[in-house]
Amino acid sequence: MIRRLPVLALLAIPALATAASDPHEVATRFYAALQASGPDQPVIAPLLGDALRAAIDAQRAYERACTALAAPDEKPHMLDQSPYLMAPDRPETVKVGLPATSGDASWVPAEMAIGEYRWTDRVLLQRQGQDWKVMDIRWGQGGNLIGRLKDFSAFRCTATHG
Repeated sequence: MIRRLPVLALLAIPALATAASDPHEVATRFYAALQASGPDQPVIAPLLGDALRAAIDAQRAYERACTALAAPDEKPHMLDQSPYLMAPDRPETVKVGLPATSGDASWVPAEMAIGEYRWTDRVLLQRQGQDWKVMDIRWGQGGNLIGRLKDFSAFRCTATHG
């Protein structure tokens, strides 16, 4: 029994190490998923805070409902791009900077570029349990993710066909 305790303790250490995260790592994983061929929701969803994940899920459900109400020859109310980016195109480069952390909140800059055009978004992360989660993004071009989702849902889709 005594010999089993050190083995059990060693087995528990990797689980604890993977449970904890730091803001830079989370932001890096988040932007790596965005830079992949498309927004990979199964990879991105675990990085989002509960409220933001619910808001993204609600936006997608709202888009499906608007699509069902739109006439076949009509474009439904929807975002034509990743909800996480202000720019319509994915950036060519992303460099995640050092976080500014105070307590359970952290702002992480993400420097991006498309050609010669450069901007810096700031990602808000907060601790949920042991992990850091993305809570909002303030875009360098103005506006933020939560605001965009609120504005998007303020539009009321109506049936345009009989």
